[in-house]
Amino acid sequence: MALIELFMTGQYLALEQQLLALLDIHPHWLIGWKMLSDTYMVQKKDATHAAYQALQLNQLDPQEHCYYGLALKTQHDLIGAAQAFERAIELKPDYVAAINNLGIVKKDLGDIEQGIACFQQALQLKPSFASCFSNLLFCLSHDDASTAEILWQRHCQFAQYYESATKANIKKHTNLKAQGRTLNIGFVSADLREHSLSNFFEPLLPYLQKNPELNLYAYAATAIEDATSERLKVYFKQWQVVDQMNDEDLANKIRRDAIDILVDLDGHTSGNRLTMFALKPAPIQVSWLGYLATTGLNNMDYYLGDEYLLPQGLLDKQFTEKLVQLPINAPFSPVAESPEVNSLPALNNGYLTFACFNRTNKITQSTVQLWSSVLVQLPTSKCLLIGDAQSGNHQKILDWFKQYGVDASRLVWTPRTSMQGYLALHHQVDVCLDTMPANGVTTTCYAAWMGVPTLCIAGDRMISRGAQAVMRHLSLDDFVVADAAAYLAKASYFAENFVELADVRQQLRSRFKQSLFSQPDIAANALYIAFRQMWKRWCAGKQAKAFVVRS
Repeated sequence: MALIELFMTGQYLALEQQLLALLDIHPHWLIGWKMLSDTYMVQKKDATHAAYQALQLNQLDPQEHCYYGLALKTQHDLIGAAQAFERAIELKPDYVAAINNLGIVKKDLGDIEQGIACFQQALQLKPSFASCFSNLLFCLSHDDASTAEILWQRHCQFAQYYESATKANIKKHTNLKAQGRTLNIGFVSADLREHSLSNFFEPLLPYLQKNPELNLYAYAATAIEDATSERLKVYFKQWQVVDQMNDEDLANKIRRDAIDILVDLDGHTSGNRLTMFALKPAPIQVSWLGYLATTGLNNMDYYLGDEYLLPQGLLDKQFTEKLVQLPINAPFSPVAESPEVNSLPALNNGYLTFACFNRTNKITQSTVQLWSSVLVQLPTSKCLLIGDAQSGNHQKILDWFKQYGVDASRLVWTPRTSMQGYLALHHQVDVCLDTMPANGVTTTCYAAWMGVPTLCIAGDRMISRGAQAVMRHLSLDDFVVADAAAYLAKASYFAENFVELADVRQQLRSRFKQSLFSQPDIAANALYIAFRQMWKRWCAGKQAKAFVVRS
């Protein structure tokens, strides 16, 4: 009992010490090894040894294989994790959690098709598995075969299943209908920590906090906290870790806090609480930032974007939410200490070096086909990629390039590195190439900050419009094209115009500093105006409606 109390009260170091002492005396104590692995996992420490010891004591238990797989996954051994999950499924073919976990690892390894197959299998066994459905939707959004129509239909299916199950539990809102009063704004996310979300979200918080007409509440849907979490906490009237709350308890908590506008920052990404949003705990619910597509929920009233991400009238039919255009979707804050922008490498090399620093699971076959057409037409050019054989679909990407006529010698693979190392890699790059259908956004912003523009296609869905939105906010429309033919033509143009590229490079950081990306005060004020307009409509008894906030 004392050991359990230490765990429940978060005294992990004391628990770890006691368990190690006991296991030294009783090395075959299965429960002890399992508790130790749990203790390591919650502290973000390496739990693989403890989980492996538990597995050795209980090798025919599929749960031990599954837990060992989770421990391996946290240490980025994705191939080992996949093998552990596969063994768990061999022992128990209907082991839904293991099938879902295998899908996640397949997705992370870049095997999107296998990831989709795993999630579909898990949902057949357990249709109520909401987080698995979100995993499926996330995978589909990265899949070459998914049309905008398919994505729309599948997101709506999510709502049809999970909202229909919660209709009877939705309660009447009792928020005071006074149009000019101070508003309670709640933010729900599993990513209020070191995560790319913070690059966009954190710059807004000082300005939102200083607004006397807003009270900010945070509902952190993960127990993981770090230095970023500690920085963020100071901006909120209340910060609550809610990862252990079920949907109904969390919804009731939000009602007790009298939240007027509840903002989802996750969409269908890992750790989301969309099934809680289905209970409509706040009179106005908004999705923003974390997921570039509809949630599918009818109880999500609005989706925030800007004129480049969500051109007025173009993508409305792909969203259950009403679309709100801000002057910019969000500002962007790069790391404090960044290398200086260097001169264009091509001036010394005599050829273009392309690169893509997006996750390798965004690199689809159609993306490689497009890039290959560029590399074939520019036979002296090279392409730099991040990744290795253990962390992504390295071999599959090599095979695709070979299929389309590009030798492996023209690809420069570099392993994942520190943030400073990642930024310094841009010193080798002339132009970044974007992925389709899932664009890079954070990587596109960082590349621009380092003086490197991104050549991209403006796609037919929001997730395919992230990079072009960044380029257009920086007035670099020349790097945005409509189709593959124009993409190839533009790459060839830049191969013959190094001086023009060099000028863009030297001006790009100053462009960034002068753009809306670097004006969080304007973005925060626009967000407040949007919140106030939503609130006034609700107080007047009006339905949600699309609108534009001017800068």
